[in-house]
Formats: sequence, structure tokens, C-alpha cells
Amino acid sequence: MSPLFDLEKKSVLIIGHRGAMGHGPENTRAAFEAGLRCGAGAVECDVHLSKDGRLVVIHDDRVDRTTNGRGAVAGKTWVELRLLDAGAWFGKEFVGERVWRLEDLLGWAKRRRTRFKKPLQLIIEIKAKPRSPARIADRVVAVLRSAGMVRRAIVISFNHAEAARAKALCPRLRTGLLFSQTPRDLPRRMARTHADAVFPRFALVTPEFMQAARHQGWYVGTWTVNEIPDMKRLVGLRVNAIASNFPERLVRLVCA
Repeated sequence: MSPLFDLEKKSVLIIGHRGAMGHGPENTRAAFEAGLRCGAGAVECDVHLSKDGRLVVIHDDRVDRTTNGRGAVAGKTWVELRLLDAGAWFGKEFVGERVWRLEDLLGWAKRRRTRFKKPLQLIIEIKAKPRSPARIADRVVAVLRSAGMVRRAIVISFNHAEAARAKALCPRLRTGLLFSQTPRDLPRRMARTHADAVFPRFALVTPEFMQAARHQGWYVGTWTVNEIPDMKRLVGLRVNAIASNFPERLVRLVCA
């Protein structure tokens, strides 16, 4: 079993959310490096498809909020996207940070080790609307295979069809279902999609939820946990993974 899914581990996997977006412009090299410095065992990113089919590491479906550009990611080619400044909005010291492709992130992560000398893990969120014809999962699987990074990644999505497609294309790839409200048919969805993990919003993680998840054998990750009391509660519930904008807070808590 992948170390990312070792259910017997005593410690929680600490995930730097969008790198470590509390310390740098989200989904950029600066944020990913900040996540690593903060002690995260994994970094999370988001991917959209560009106009010419490139996997772009960006959260929103538009570039307006996190770059100096305007317009939809899907309406721009990679040549256009790579010229945008993705750091100036966060602070003048980040001027010149660029948008990355998933290939760029994988190339960077492949050589990185955590503070415990373990390979850095990746959490890749597929951004795709329901019934989207884009088939982002196909490109994500192809890029992971090409980079030799399948076993160091977990692919998650609110679009459960995309998560299911990624699993079908690559059965050894770990996948997870994101949700902000617990689906009534969650066990059936997990069985239908062959997902390995559930990633609910942290407020949904209760003792009852964890008991049910352990009974099912699910790996439980959650997001975006930034306050110490919430971190303590979730660590106490033995959640398997926690994503935070400030991963160093979790590091101090679990390593104290």
C-alpha cells in the first residue's frame, strides 16, 4: 500500500493547501516551496485545461483573481497563460511568479523530500463542471504516467465522474471524492467510483463520520483547516490527512 494510504500510521498527513497559500501566491512555485519549508508531507494543487489542452495549475476557471490577466483559463492558450504574472497580487516580493503546468509541478516535486526525508506527495484536484466534456482525467493520468509519479499522487475532485474516470484509466492511481455536504448515497458512490478516499469539508468530520469511515475502510482527508482548535479536534479524531493554508501550525501541533 502506498505510504499516502497507510491507515495504521499514527500521524496525520499534513497537506499544504494550494502549496501553502497563507505564505505565498497560491498554486505557484513560491507557495509550493513554502509548503515544503513549513514541513508539509504533501502539497495540493488545482488543475484546469487551457484552450490548447494543457493542464494549468490554477484554482479559478478565470485568471482575473490570481494573475494580472483577464478571462477564462479555457479561453487562453498556454503561450498566453505562461506570460501572466501570478505573484504580484500577493506581494511585491512575488512579482514575476508564473503560472505552472502540471508537468512543471511534477518535475519540481519529483526531486523534493520532506523534512523527514520522505518523497513529497501530491494531491491533485481536477476542476471540472458536472457533465463536462473536457475529460481532464485523461490528461492528468497521462501526465502522471509520463512523469513516473502515479504512486506519489492522489487525484481528487468534486466531479465524481472525473475521479471515477481517472481510476478506470489507471487502477493503481489513488483517487478521492471531494464534497461540501455529505451525500446520502456516499457508500454507493464510493463503490461505484472505486475511490480510495473521502475528502469532506472539515465541519462534516464528526466522531460518527469517522466511525462509519473506519468501518468502510476509507482514507479520510479534509480541508481547509487553519485554526488550532479545529486542528486539535481533527487530529484527535485520527483523520488521515488535513489540508491547511498554514501547514506549520499542524506541524507544531503533531510534532510537539
